[in-house]
Amino acid sequence: MGFMLYFLLSINYNIAINSIVFFYSFGFLIIICLANKNHIMIRTLTLGLLLILSSIVFGQSLLSEEELDKQEVYTDYEKALKNTAEVIIIDLSSQGLDAVPKTIYRFRNLQVLILSDNQITELPESLRKLRKLQKLYVDHNNIENLYFNTSDGRSFENLEEIYAGYNPLKTIPENLKDFELLKVSLAGCKYLDLKNVFTPLARILTLESLDLSELNLDTIPFEVANLAGLRSLDLSSNPSMAWDTSFRFISQNKNIVEIIMQNNKLSRVPEELKLFENLQSVDLSNNDKLRLDEVINLLTDVKFLNYLKLSDCKINKIPKNIGNLKSLWELDLSHNDITFLPREIGGIVQLEEIDLRYNEIQELPEEFAYLLNLEKIYLSNNPLEFMPEGMSNMKDMKYLEVPKKTLEKNVKKSLKGWFPNAEIVYVKSDEGEDDY
Repeated sequence: MGFMLYFLLSINYNIAINSIVFFYSFGFLIIICLANKNHIMIRTLTLGLLLILSSIVFGQSLLSEEELDKQEVYTDYEKALKNTAEVIIIDLSSQGLDAVPKTIYRFRNLQVLILSDNQITELPESLRKLRKLQKLYVDHNNIENLYFNTSDGRSFENLEEIYAGYNPLKTIPENLKDFELLKVSLAGCKYLDLKNVFTPLARILTLESLDLSELNLDTIPFEVANLAGLRSLDLSSNPSMAWDTSFRFISQNKNIVEIIMQNNKLSRVPEELKLFENLQSVDLSNNDKLRLDEVINLLTDVKFLNYLKLSDCKINKIPKNIGNLKSLWELDLSHNDITFLPREIGGIVQLEEIDLRYNEIQELPEEFAYLLNLEKIYLSNNPLEFMPEGMSNMKDMKYLEVPKKTLEKNVKKSLKGWFPNAEIVYVKSDEGEDDY
């Protein structure tokens, strides 16, 4: 037992702890069987022990998003090959590959495979042996046929996300409907047969997130409206889209909570946006002709809106009606030309995070201190000098990012006292920026 415990600890601490509990329970059952001279049961339990132990040692449970973020990312394939059982994430992006490595099947516990930005032309059959694969990135390659071998019934049973954008694809395979996919990206696949490609997509009943950016769409395909579980839709870089008609149609899908419309040369937001009953997140970044006061007036009627992104929109003035967005939790106004914030900004009382990086803001209005629920503030790369003392009442502050050079000394001295539990980061201005 001591040797076995040492062996398990050398593999994984959590596995070892769970195994100790199991072994003690198993030993108790053996004692009972011996007392009753039940040799058949003893043999059965022993066989069961061997099978379970094999699963514990050589198996690896699927990790959550948070757990995956903590895993080592292997970018050296030869190094990964020396430790195949422990490898969870492999990133071979931008390595000049013209094919997927032939020995990829050896990574039986692999859950994330990144092959982006190479010269790969096809997916090998050996991928089907990666039964624990959750995320597959094959974007920015030369793949014309997205082939998945599902002949044994268990292949790709855990695959949830496929990033296939920027490939010369013409269609997608019919058997994708057999996967329990949550996210598919076809961004930039400009050779897609738009008349037929959405039929197999509509059969993926589990799909929650769909990226159709940069496809030269002039309308949203009706099949997309039939994706009952769809929650997030990316329509960025489709400037010829008939937005009013498309939104009137797609708004029939009551589950959509996020719409991304970056880089569409928009000057306004279609009235039909209000028809999305559960919409929570809108991204209008990289639309430099927006009539912002009109946009905000319309968004005020989106009753569940809690996230708004307006970065890189060449905004130089924030209209007073910004304070009417009472339901916002997060606001991103970064990378603009904003010189000051209106007093009315203090009306967004539920705001928890605001990003104002890369602007021309010198001081914050006193009313900014009314935002008592703020937890994260990003103010770096501004010529910021003054912050109102009332901000000391922001008791939930967790993270504050400010410019290092321009902030007044007395303000710098005060910040730690104002926010004793927050991480305060002083950032130098970027190269190429004015030296604030």
